[in-house]
Amino acid sequence: MASIGGRLRELSEAFSTSGIEAPEAEARWLLAEVLNLSGTELTLRAASELPPDAENRLRSWSERRCRREPLQYIIGIAPFRQLDLEVTPAVLIPRPETELLVDWILRRAPENGTLLDVGTGSGAIALAAAEERPDLRVTGADLSLAALAIAERNRNKYRLDRVELRHSDLLSAFVGERFDLIAANLPYVTEAEYPTLPPEVRDYEPFEALVAAADGLDLIFKLSDQLRNHLNPDGAAIFELSPAQAVPVARHLEKIGFTGAIHRDYTGRDRFVTAELKS
Repeated sequence: MASIGGRLRELSEAFSTSGIEAPEAEARWLLAEVLNLSGTELTLRAASELPPDAENRLRSWSERRCRREPLQYIIGIAPFRQLDLEVTPAVLIPRPETELLVDWILRRAPENGTLLDVGTGSGAIALAAAEERPDLRVTGADLSLAALAIAERNRNKYRLDRVELRHSDLLSAFVGERFDLIAANLPYVTEAEYPTLPPEVRDYEPFEALVAAADGLDLIFKLSDQLRNHLNPDGAAIFELSPAQAVPVARHLEKIGFTGAIHRDYTGRDRFVTAELKS
């Protein structure tokens, strides 16, 4: 019978051979989930034998990961800020850089302000903002009913009933409504880029949540053009996008009467553009 430490080494080697970017970290995460242990407990019990009832699940999960299925889909959970969100192939896996978008919301939102998260997916942005700023009135919107079902389960898990979820194509369901902040992590991958994406993304995450027409800018420009009718006078919007799109989006916002400011992610790449009405 193999020890937990031995299985961890085997798993790390298998993941490395399969081309997984962080094989040891992912092996630790997967094994901890299989055994229902924390990372510290996993280390402390490295010499212990792996329980027989864990073998089958470990084998199944490791084979799926070696086929490059995202670990978050395998275990059904994606950490995001203070939340562990349910994720399935109906929604994108929340990225670490999107946590910076939430940071901006928390800094910029007025007391008792209103936030609309367009393309909410799993509900990551909307629910994290609501969890950390209980004074905010938050709405999450998505065109995908399957995504909204996931967001609803995540909302219920954290008892964030005050977060409204609404079916909407961009802002079509919000006629006459205005918000202090509008956040959007919309599809922005180009059709040419799509075949070059890592297999975890290309083969498993939802195409419609990734790819947009017009060099990936179609939905971002459409939403930009709707902002004026849906922002309060001192309101602002934020878009997450590809670094190559930051300057074109900022220029478009300037043309339609906004100031467009570019913000960087953890790696120093242009990742967000914010919009405020020019005074």
